[in-house]
Amino acid sequence: MVLRTIPLRTLVSRADLGLEVKAGKSRLDRPICWAHVSELRDPIPYLLGQELLLTAGVNFPRTPAEIDAYVEGLINAGVSALGFGVTPVYDTVPKELVKACRDRDLPLVVVPERTPFLAVSQAVGNALAEAQNTELRIIADSQRNLTRAATRPRPIETTVRSLATSLTGWAMLLDSDSSVVTRSGLAPEPGDDLLSLAERLRSGSGPRSASTNVGGDHVVLHPVDRSSVLVVGRNRSFSVADRAVVAMALAMLGLLQRDTDTSRGHAYRLAARLLLAAGSAAESTGDLLAALLDNRAGQDYRVLAGVDVRRRQRADADGGFGQLVQLLGTPLVDLAGGSFRAVVSARSAPSAAALETLHKRGWLVGMSGVVGAADLRLAEREAVALRRRAAAAGHPVSADNESESVSSLIDPAQARAFARRTLAPLAEIRSPGPAHLVETLRVWLANHGNWDRSAVALDVHRNSVRHRIGQIERALHVDLSQAQHRMDLWYAVNWLPQDWPDPQ
Repeated sequence: MVLRTIPLRTLVSRADLGLEVKAGKSRLDRPICWAHVSELRDPIPYLLGQELLLTAGVNFPRTPAEIDAYVEGLINAGVSALGFGVTPVYDTVPKELVKACRDRDLPLVVVPERTPFLAVSQAVGNALAEAQNTELRIIADSQRNLTRAATRPRPIETTVRSLATSLTGWAMLLDSDSSVVTRSGLAPEPGDDLLSLAERLRSGSGPRSASTNVGGDHVVLHPVDRSSVLVVGRNRSFSVADRAVVAMALAMLGLLQRDTDTSRGHAYRLAARLLLAAGSAAESTGDLLAALLDNRAGQDYRVLAGVDVRRRQRADADGGFGQLVQLLGTPLVDLAGGSFRAVVSARSAPSAAALETLHKRGWLVGMSGVVGAADLRLAEREAVALRRRAAAAGHPVSADNESESVSSLIDPAQARAFARRTLAPLAEIRSPGPAHLVETLRVWLANHGNWDRSAVALDVHRNSVRHRIGQIERALHVDLSQAQHRMDLWYAVNWLPQDWPDPQ
């Protein structure tokens, strides 16, 4: 696992902390993953590395040899810096400690009396959180720019150019002959060493990459597919966010490389696929959706999922794609394998009549409810579930249908099978009989477990209701005081076929 870090310089530059650097002034770029307080004479067993270790000198080594050994141990443990708090134990930092840190180039900072160690720890935590937010913004902005690039003419070239811009570096794509397909930024001519690395990547298998240095630039190579290799470089190392951006570009280039169709229709299909697979970059996703659908940023969307019930194998035909774009009123259609997913603006979503028209053309469609850009993935899952329901029912299904509920998301055959499987043990109980037990359970659940109201509805004594519910709990091995068990059984009794417990 890669730990997120901040440079020590971030802390010592804060005037409110008042930290003074006593040693290691040339090492202020050392990474800090956390601030840890320890007054142990030997804190090494409790350290992970890259900490700012804070101590007030309680139980601190006294002799120069002991202090040397203490500092040497911190260095061997990977500690990035030592913070020494003056008062109440020491009025100043021991000169032996300053010397030991200077000799070994370990950064030593003085924490003044007015600055609690907790303030230093909070500063580290806040800086780490800000670093994470910065990384997320970089990833979100890059996702938006890369996806836009993939929807433009010559998408491979524009994607490589967008990647170079996002990394503030350079990028190039090499083909199977090690020829440059496209390059952007100040990308150098690939030398023999670079070409040799690219060839080794092509001949390998599984997730892999290679890194090297070219003219002072840090360079990383990644295979896009079995023939092409992406090369990116810049004058500093790549952060976690940078590597995530490269991974997004690799995914896009891989999709583009697998299809030689570089038309705008293909680009929009790719954009739909990428948007539906997007993570939590809600703001940039919303901006991109607004641009692609000529919508106002911040408005809501729906996802549609359809299946070609006539099985005419038109999944990749341009005519099928064009027809869907026209019928759905959106270019963001991902059509493959006899089914499609599409993103539409909520204000221009297909009406019930339009969904029926699609049905007449051979498409059975499920349409999600209205969601924001951040919830596209949830809407896609809902649309796919509704598509299954539509295929089983033989008509389009929308989340807006008043007759639809959570049950509409479940295939009827699967629902009946769930009910039979769940309630099967009740079929073995002969007194008062499975039908009476199921009806008692349904009424009791509908009355929220109220014994008296259930007894009146069933026209039996309340003790009979208690007895039957106890039988049900024992037979099904459930605890009906738990909401999850009540919910599962509520669906089961309502999905149970009328001829139960007789076999179908």
